[in-house]
Amino acid sequence: MSKTLPDQIADLLIALIFTGDITPGSKLPPERQLAEYLDVDRTSLRMALRTLGRMNAVSSVQGSGIRVGDVHKDMGLDFLDNLYRIPELELGGNLLLAGLELFNRAIPTAIRMALETHRQQGNPQRYQRIPELVHAMYAALSQQQSMAELAALEVDLIDTVIGATGNLVLQASATSSRRIRLMLTTRLYEIINVREHLDYQVRMLSMTLQQELDMSGFVGEYQRYIDTITLPLFRHLQSISPHPRLIRSPLHNGRNIMSLKPLLGMAVQS
Repeated sequence: MSKTLPDQIADLLIALIFTGDITPGSKLPPERQLAEYLDVDRTSLRMALRTLGRMNAVSSVQGSGIRVGDVHKDMGLDFLDNLYRIPELELGGNLLLAGLELFNRAIPTAIRMALETHRQQGNPQRYQRIPELVHAMYAALSQQQSMAELAALEVDLIDTVIGATGNLVLQASATSSRRIRLMLTTRLYEIINVREHLDYQVRMLSMTLQQELDMSGFVGEYQRYIDTITLPLFRHLQSISPHPRLIRSPLHNGRNIMSLKPLLGMAVQS
């Protein structure tokens, strides 16, 4: 589905903030000047700026205009979620490595929480989709479906486990990071033996049915497995450019605007 003009403007500004083209603390030019430079109407620009304001990417300071926030200090999961939605943006190795490292720690933790919740509450309905997803993955392998389709099924599997924890914050974090997890899982599937990986996942799932499961040992083994199987992906991500960059403009108005530096320079001089 094509994006609206306000969404395209927001994507461009989000990408330029993330790549450092617009530095933290900078003041955006006046609305009229910015709209003219982008060749957009002021109503669409205002809507885009409201979107950025809701994610703390920009803030309006009385008497000082609109200031740009700091990615590391002011912005949260909603900003990252929007980053993952911009196909014109290469995220860079640093962000992908940070995501992979976090997910490698978070997923075993989620499994532990789900098992503890199951022991305490015993609600099997939360796990009903897991066998269906496992069967769907084996079927997709047999039908030689794409790695992206297989990866989507694994992400669904992990999200089902996360949902079984009943932890709203963890579930919201998983939803916000779904796109980057899908991207990383697809890349992982392109360099591993997916059937062996799926067989291992099934063995681990079957262990969770044991009455006297050593939870610490189980989670520790799964953590070691995750660290080992993702090592080639870590090495690959370390070999690519660490910095994000725009491939083309997310603002599809024929101008291919890739920077605000010319405008910001003029604003400083004025």
